[in-house]
Amino acid sequence: MRTFSLRIAVSLAFALVASQAFAHAQLEKSTPPVGGTVTSPSEIRLEFSEGVEPRFSGVTLTSAGGATAPLGAARTEAGHQEVLIVPIAKALPPGAYIVHWHAVSVDTHHTQGTFDFTVQ
Repeated sequence: MRTFSLRIAVSLAFALVASQAFAHAQLEKSTPPVGGTVTSPSEIRLEFSEGVEPRFSGVTLTSAGGATAPLGAARTEAGHQEVLIVPIAKALPPGAYIVHWHAVSVDTHHTQGTFDFTVQ
């Protein structure tokens, strides 16, 4: 009976670890907001469903015309590894912008996506 209980406990532990291993960092919220209209932002904040590795994650920002905006190095928020912050080097002129992001979660899974916002 004891061996049987031990086997069940070990099996449950492996099942829990396996389900966590298949998780990916999904974008849950962004600032500027997806599809939003804002004044010129000083940074892009991406909030994920789990922690990300800033060394392997990043953002590019392009105008509707294709020009790339200069950005600073990506970092996570102190105490919140699921929040990726990317400074915008200079004020953005009015217009439409596209954020292209890629993230590597702390368990090494890759995700990516795009969204747009407008500077008024």
